[in-house]
Amino acid sequence: MSGHPAFDDWCDIPGGDGFTDVTDEFAAGAHDMEPEEVLLMDGFTLMDAMSAFEIGEPRLDSGMILEEQRRPPFDPLTPLLPEEVCWIMDRAFACEMEWHAGKTLSQSVFTLLFVHHLPDINPEYLPSENLEDPMRPRWLITIVVRAAMLGLLKCCDFAWRELSKNKVHDVEDWQGEKCDVSMLEGINAEVVSRILDMACDWVRQSDLSETQVTALCDRLLLRKAILQLYRSNLLQDVDSFRYDIAASLGLLHRIRNSDQVPLPPDSPAYLAMDPYIARRLPNFMPIRVTDLPSQDMTWKALDAYLEYWQEVGRLITSPSLVKWENAGSLRFALNRSVAPPYLRSLTQTLYYDKNLVLGTHPPGWLVEQFFKETIGFSYDIILRALQESAPEPQLASMRDAIELRITKIMIPHIRSNWFNPPRRRRYLMKEVLQWHTLYDCLIKDVAEHNPPSETTGRVISAVPKAALLWRLSASREVILSGFQQELYAPEERPIAYWYLSRILDVHIECIEGLLPIVPSALYPAHRELLFQAEHLTALQIIFTTLVALTADYIVSPWSRISLNFLRRYKWVFHPGFDKLVPAEPIPDLLTFPSALKSLLQDELYSPAASFQLARDILRRLSESPHDWLGYWAADRVKYLRALTSACDGLKCVSPDTLAELSTFQLSGLRWAPEVHPWLPTPVS
Repeated sequence: MSGHPAFDDWCDIPGGDGFTDVTDEFAAGAHDMEPEEVLLMDGFTLMDAMSAFEIGEPRLDSGMILEEQRRPPFDPLTPLLPEEVCWIMDRAFACEMEWHAGKTLSQSVFTLLFVHHLPDINPEYLPSENLEDPMRPRWLITIVVRAAMLGLLKCCDFAWRELSKNKVHDVEDWQGEKCDVSMLEGINAEVVSRILDMACDWVRQSDLSETQVTALCDRLLLRKAILQLYRSNLLQDVDSFRYDIAASLGLLHRIRNSDQVPLPPDSPAYLAMDPYIARRLPNFMPIRVTDLPSQDMTWKALDAYLEYWQEVGRLITSPSLVKWENAGSLRFALNRSVAPPYLRSLTQTLYYDKNLVLGTHPPGWLVEQFFKETIGFSYDIILRALQESAPEPQLASMRDAIELRITKIMIPHIRSNWFNPPRRRRYLMKEVLQWHTLYDCLIKDVAEHNPPSETTGRVISAVPKAALLWRLSASREVILSGFQQELYAPEERPIAYWYLSRILDVHIECIEGLLPIVPSALYPAHRELLFQAEHLTALQIIFTTLVALTADYIVSPWSRISLNFLRRYKWVFHPGFDKLVPAEPIPDLLTFPSALKSLLQDELYSPAASFQLARDILRRLSESPHDWLGYWAADRVKYLRALTSACDGLKCVSPDTLAELSTFQLSGLRWAPEVHPWLPTPVS
């Protein structure tokens, strides 16, 4: 079967593989050299020379070949059984998932040696074999393995193109070094798709058993379905995308449930994997040799990868800021593993690209949704109210400036939910000032208006509070993420909980001021505000109680605590706040001792009863409908149940009264983000 001529002469290993031992020649030449004299040829540095000697650091010993690392030369045309071909294709998926998990290409995809020998297995340039083993026909390599390798490389090419858009960051989120190896950048994906179809047809027409045909075709079709996912335009053809996702999950399920034939220890298939390939490829940094995961772990990783891809499809059919915000933030609140960088980049691109939101809406759509989903009023109603109450015709330039500011904040804000956790936290720190600057603009703009009626006045008074709500939410997320990333020292925890409770106090007050203004409960904005009022009340109860329970952590001098506070919360002490209206709550640490003293002197205060009250609120919320969130209503319920469970555990170890606080053992609590991202759990 002939291949495609465009595949000739790529992916050859640099320098070829016909090596000759020149040790004796080098030894003879060294006798003629002076002491400390070094001869280096072009492209060969002192680092390369040092890597040939073992110094104990694996990354720098990449050129040192130990005896146990020596392998027979790899022959890409070594005959293979169908089971061995299946194993190689399975390992190809393992390599791909490892690259998406953060390893370099030379640690993952490029360790599969067939990738470097594609010209050697092109059937168009190979002579026919008259006496081939019917159990190990050559076409299993030249047709099936070749098609699988082409599909693997083209999938990696599509992923690399998306990853290089700088939505996620090279080295920080993913590894983009190609080591001068081609990933079929100039080959059309349709050609690769046809080659995969051709390989399936060849297998079906062969004399292999039905079980072998099914195993080979399932893997080829899975590769083709994943390639189709990379090729798909989600914003234009969602139905085809859903079909490909369903097909991929179905094929994966069938492969996982099929019987896997173990390979004998001397199988030639093992020689197709070389974890030390990096020593033969150009790299800009030393590479540590790593092991690929088991096949079962690979299938789990691929299943999670496809499931998240499926969620991306749900997002693009959900044109709602609240849904996008909850879809992203709940992944952090539920402490789920960070999505693969490719899918995080793809999500950000689909949300906003080429001056369009979700591929359809102009940026002004964000302004409309911002007000409609936050305070329940459409932007037309707000503009009409502003025009009616303006003492003179309002300058369009002011409205344009506010609209531009909202757009510039909302685009990166939604995207930040798909940053890696530390980068998201750093971004939200900066965003707090941006939200407050918008709030200051809206406050000053609204103050110049004289509403002619109470109804108009209510609409206008709600406008600045929309920005305030988002600023307070960002502030809360910054502090909570500090617990999740284990940034706080023990004596910082009570102060963090105290400042959180103050932020929540202002947030709840803002919501309570909005609820009488926002349109009826039929609107999602009103229902979301009702939920947040109770949800934040429960959180405030929890955090306030934890201030009392953890106060004994504070043992350092006040001067040291003050300096730590200034460094930890430098994002709220930014000089930019000085020119704006006060950003409540003011981060005044001097009020902390008096607040703590007042709390600890309350004879009626019961930590155990407080956790019980918070638990009751959260349980009631978890049993209420959240249908305005669509698919992510289930995630919110999981989040609420996790908080409920945390309250149950804390209630059991908390004293009934503050008089019993002296007997409370702080050592009985531990902060484990894998159990709960923000709250301590009792030590069993």
